Amino acid sequence: MADLEVTGLVLGMIETNTYIVGNRQTKEALLIDPSDGADRIIGFLAEKEYRPVAIYLTHGHDDHFGSVNELKREYGLLTYIMKEEEEFVQSVNFNLSGLFRHPRVTEPEMFFVDGQKVRVLGTEMTAILTPGHTPGGACFYFPEEKLLFTGDTLFSGSVGRSDFPGGDGRLLIRSVQEKLMPLPDDVRVYPGHGPDTTIGEERRYNPYIRGTI
Repeated sequence: MADLEVTGLVLGMIETNTYIVGNRQTKEALLIDPSDGADRIIGFLAEKEYRPVAIYLTHGHDDHFGSVNELKREYGLLTYIMKEEEEFVQSVNFNLSGLFRHPRVTEPEMFFVDGQKVRVLGTEMTAILTPGHTPGGACFYFPEEKLLFTGDTLFSGSVGRSDFPGGDGRLLIRSVQEKLMPLPDDVRVYPGHGPDTTIGEERRYNPYIRGTI
């Protein structure tokens, strides 16, 4: 088990959770969904003496990749995303940046497939395809450390929106129920917005999962 530290920075006008997952021993860090505010991310990395190794995107919406291009220039990083999301992140209509009147795109270099296991930060991560919010939405699961980064798929007490281009509400619920709810109760969930939670808490109390909505 790696000695991982999870830090969440709330960035951008939609208050998106940017996660910096650092290995305290190796000082390597993974950047997940870096929203607008590259200066804060760079400052935090310098303060902690972390060396970023990659950028992971849970999906291609603008508020989750606002700092990607600047961070790639600063550190020479590669960006990873699900293959099904490639079209979204590179379209101002799909990634919603046109809607917010600051059209921009980013180009990922590497692509995950569903269930792919990757060695990173001295441990293993599994990429889980969870479509519904977007066609290629993903969650990143660290089984040994029991950490799960869910983007806009699963929130504390809720799930992601499905009324944007490519969204599918029924598929989203199925993704959560079939892909995430089988995980252990004590897995800590770090969503794209709002507070963290656990799989057990969501299984017991999330009305979308319990079928009360």
